[in-house]
Amino acid sequence: MDPPTSPEAAAEAEDQAAGEVTDPAAAPTPSPTASNPTPSAGPQQAALPEPTITLGGSSTASATPSLASPSVVIDGGTEPAAYALVSYRVATATMDATAEFTVNPAPNAAFSYLLTGSGGGYSSRHIKLKRDPGSDALQANTTTGYVTCGALPSGQPTTVTLAFDGTARTFDVLIAGAATPCTGLSTKASGPVVGFRMVDESVQGYGGHVEFSNLTLLF
Repeated sequence: MDPPTSPEAAAEAEDQAAGEVTDPAAAPTPSPTASNPTPSAGPQQAALPEPTITLGGSSTASATPSLASPSVVIDGGTEPAAYALVSYRVATATMDATAEFTVNPAPNAAFSYLLTGSGGGYSSRHIKLKRDPGSDALQANTTTGYVTCGALPSGQPTTVTLAFDGTARTFDVLIAGAATPCTGLSTKASGPVVGFRMVDESVQGYGGHVEFSNLTLLF
């Protein structure tokens, strides 16, 4: 089999190799952690495993594990054949989840962040946030196209929160803790959430240096 030639193809191959569920009813039940041996009434923070890193072209990526603040650095090549995927898989077995991360993109750097659900196809499995080359706007993909959530400046760490309601199939995006126009947006993605990934797309000019930290997933 030829190697994947795009982040989407690489993601599909990666998901199939890992046996990622496509039926919400078949989603695995998370095992209780030592710090939380029984389910609680409030949100639980997922323990993040080692990520899977898939690369193409000149793009590079690294991940630093930490109980307090896992981090990822992507240096994306700008040629069309370059891409990087850093994927975390976490079985939540719940229909609601909130992902949060701090991102510090270099000037002109671009990236995508995807919250992964349990849909049967690419568009029904991911909620996608992105910053395009030459832009400081954070955009979110909805059932009707992309919506601009707000400015995501270069050269400074900014916290982004993505809250997903898998039953209603809606989500909210907060930037630096503040509400944005991306509130109550509709999505084709369905729960339960099974992880998230950061991506350098295989698009001309898409890439650059992007730092992610404080990666969390609450469910």
